[in-house]
Amino acid sequence: MAPGFAPGRPPTYAKLGNEPDDFGDDNFVADQRRTQQIERQKQDENLDELHSAVKRLGDMSLNISTELDTQNKMLDDLSDDTDKAKHALEAVTKQTQELIKQSGGMKNFIVIIVLVLILLLLTYLVIMT
Repeated sequence: MAPGFAPGRPPTYAKLGNEPDDFGDDNFVADQRRTQQIERQKQDENLDELHSAVKRLGDMSLNISTELDTQNKMLDDLSDDTDKAKHALEAVTKQTQELIKQSGGMKNFIVIIVLVLILLLLTYLVIMT
């Protein structure tokens, strides 16, 4: 039979050496309260740091949003300018093609370009001598 156990009687318990006594219980409770208070303070500090980090992230996201809005407007303006330049280039190309047709075709246009190049070469030679 186990010690402290008798049939028909309630079991008896013996105090172990590692159990705190009544005075130790008060110290234990006070220590636990101090430990809990320290833990709460650490948690409060961690929450404050987390709050600061979340606030910084919020500010950064607002700045990024503003920057994206600005860049989107710039891209829209660039797209509009590119479309205008494309239409202007198409008009100039069409006018050039009409000029080539009116001047007698591509053969005359090439002759004019060659003569302009010869003129530029002769001008260069005269200046250099």
